Amino acid sequence: MKKRLLATTLAALLAAISLAACGSKTETKDTQTTGATSAAETTKAADTTAAAGGKVTLNLSWWGNQTRNDVTKKAVDLYMSQNPNVDIKVEFTDWSGYWDKLSAMAAGGNLPDIVQMDYSYLNQYQKSGQLADLSEFISTGAIDTTKIPESIIESGSIDGKCYAISLGSNAPMMLYDKAIVEKAGVTIPDQMTMDQLYDISKTIYEKTGTKTLYDGGINMMQIMARANGSHLFDELTAGKEDSMKIYFNTMEKFAKADFSISADLLAEKNPDVVETKPIIDSSTWNDFLLSNQYISVSKTAGRDLGITMFPTLTDAKSQPIYLKPSMFFSIAESSKNKEEAAKFLDWFTNSTEANDILLAERGIPINSAVADEIKPKADEIAQHVFDYVAKVSEVATPIDAPDPSGKGEVEALGKTVVEAVRYGDATADDAVAQFVPEAKRILEEAAK
Repeated sequence: MKKRLLATTLAALLAAISLAACGSKTETKDTQTTGATSAAETTKAADTTAAAGGKVTLNLSWWGNQTRNDVTKKAVDLYMSQNPNVDIKVEFTDWSGYWDKLSAMAAGGNLPDIVQMDYSYLNQYQKSGQLADLSEFISTGAIDTTKIPESIIESGSIDGKCYAISLGSNAPMMLYDKAIVEKAGVTIPDQMTMDQLYDISKTIYEKTGTKTLYDGGINMMQIMARANGSHLFDELTAGKEDSMKIYFNTMEKFAKADFSISADLLAEKNPDVVETKPIIDSSTWNDFLLSNQYISVSKTAGRDLGITMFPTLTDAKSQPIYLKPSMFFSIAESSKNKEEAAKFLDWFTNSTEANDILLAERGIPINSAVADEIKPKADEIAQHVFDYVAKVSEVATPIDAPDPSGKGEVEALGKTVVEAVRYGDATADDAVAQFVPEAKRILEEAAK
């Protein structure tokens, strides 16, 4: 039933995404106008607050799971106990709900003073004038960056100005079930080629009956483009098909293999949710995610999971693996208390006390001295992440530029087209012909 539904509604979904892209553009324009007005009004209020020397209230918002909620609240409580003139009101939600809520707040001119920001949304919020320039706080030392690599500061910068401070270093990874791999008698290299992944998946299925998950998300698209010596959004903006032909041909090859998890079971499991990922109940022997997710997935699975890098192409033109900021903190341009918000960001990233509580839940601390201090205190699972990020740092190539406006719509389009290939409703050639021009149109509309 689901297969038939997908086959008949793909065109409708593409059209719906097109309409959504148009709608997003309108919302962004409204947001920009409102945000600029609010920032001007609040500047005067900020001066008044500072002059009065009264208690400062900061609003802090983030997305995440219960573990992140618990440790962040604990760290915030410690900060307030050390700074009794500051009251921090916190709010968290899950990933999908977070961005809807943040968009509504931005449109209303009441963005929280400090917002957790993702690399994929940084460009959009900066272009709409919602984020404060943090460069002045870095220049004055209010945010100390002396033990933070310049490349990490640059990852939150646009046009030479810093708009976001990274909260941790992260890297794409492939997880695997050590017991299943050992039972199959195979060895997982530090980084496989796609051909090796295919052969290993076949062997594991023959020896153990356990299926393989091939990642169908935008992270794999970017890895493929980078291995092909290019960048995903550069190609899509230009309407080039080179890397997407490689991506969808590989996707189709894995989708047709007996060893791959079926499209129906994958949809039932929902790999986007930690608790239902197919590796959790051994429906598959592997999964693809970012390194800061390892701790929660490993603890949910309750068994030892191995780590290897995302696969590359056999004839790769460049190393595709990269380090990325796991997430950022930004300060709203409309904030009345930017100076106090900057002090909190400095403490959150540079304080050993804070990171003793946070313990790399958002990724490996960007302050190298802090990272060295807390590593021995991390549990065995967290130390796997420290070791993995250190290994990736030896071979990583620079991350792509921040994702352009429209990335969310392109990602949604990609999921729809990938699902059609998985169900056999579209060939690789069909997928390229549908995805590339539609993605180009979305990016062009979003850039206006």
